[in-house]
Amino acid sequence: MLTLFTINTCKSFGCRNLGLPITASADYNWPDYRLGYPALHCRACGSYPPLFDEQQFNEWLSAHLSAYASENGHFCPECYCNKIICYGHNPRGTQRIQCRVCKKVWTPKQQNQRKIVPPERIETVPLIVPFQGRSAEQKLYVLLSFDAASGNILHISTNFTQHYIGETLRYRWRGNIEPDLHHSNIVTRVDMRETQFLRRSQFDEIQYGSAVLKRNTRGAILRPVIAAHGHFRVLSLLFPDVKRHVISHECFLRGAVITVWADLFRQRQGELWFLEEEINDSDINIPWNFQGTTQHGWWQGQWQLWVQKKNRKMVCSLTGGDSNNAETLSLTASRHFIQWLYQQTIFTHSAQLSAGRVTQILHSLAHDYNEKRVIKETGCGRQK
Repeated sequence: MLTLFTINTCKSFGCRNLGLPITASADYNWPDYRLGYPALHCRACGSYPPLFDEQQFNEWLSAHLSAYASENGHFCPECYCNKIICYGHNPRGTQRIQCRVCKKVWTPKQQNQRKIVPPERIETVPLIVPFQGRSAEQKLYVLLSFDAASGNILHISTNFTQHYIGETLRYRWRGNIEPDLHHSNIVTRVDMRETQFLRRSQFDEIQYGSAVLKRNTRGAILRPVIAAHGHFRVLSLLFPDVKRHVISHECFLRGAVITVWADLFRQRQGELWFLEEEINDSDINIPWNFQGTTQHGWWQGQWQLWVQKKNRKMVCSLTGGDSNNAETLSLTASRHFIQWLYQQTIFTHSAQLSAGRVTQILHSLAHDYNEKRVIKETGCGRQK
């Protein structure tokens, strides 16, 4: 069953066409090549989001979601509805699940999963991880999403997929990696990052390094923007009503989040924030001090600068959220997990392993991390 998931749409907050498919608005004109690539022109707001091959995207995403649902059992692998019930056991004693909408019955591969508690705020960051491909030091693009309050990992994705993909979804390394930005001034770093977006062939076309699989390896490497839309689509099926999102400073993450939860953002019920941090002392526990605002980038986004002794952060509301919330926003959950991750021996050897194996290890370590947090909370007075 091929369900249509919208990716070609206006992604401008405040536009009446936000999240609406091509067939739903007379304001759209496509393809438009004014910016040098095929784009969807939204005449209502003047935006030019890049066009994707929607059929190839839907074919891959349907396979991706069905595989996730069959593995975890949190939503239906046929119609993707999250209204499910326990439906007895198979002869081996494992739990069966039934979809209350389409009545499909299946047995999730992962049994005895904990009940998912919807987070109030989802925190998402990228991570570049090496793997062994056709040559050494190939790179995976990884997305990590957390419950910002509890610190638990909600979902991990890499841009390696075992499913068939059309050629337009495939990541192509052109030999020019975007340089790391290490400027000592966090305000300058934000500005440099915005300039980096403008230098891309199109805003979502990141070049993060070579990612060539071994010869005859089953699978493919996705463009990171496609992996991001798949990542957030899983999260939206798990948590359709989450209204607050904090993401690292990457423009195509913004586009994926605002597309997937478009109904909430169109009704101005959601908050989406960019956050850039410089944490030199994580033990400091005093209030943050607001220092002022600056504007950056193509969209002249308004960024707030906050200082906490040696620590600094820059916060930008992308959807008109309450500015009073900026002080409490952080990337603490992701920072703690990544620090823990680099202490795990099996992860530090990822450069010797295939992309598929690295992906498996990340999922396994994420499960271990969450389990250890549960044990620590229940066995040690809910300490973190």
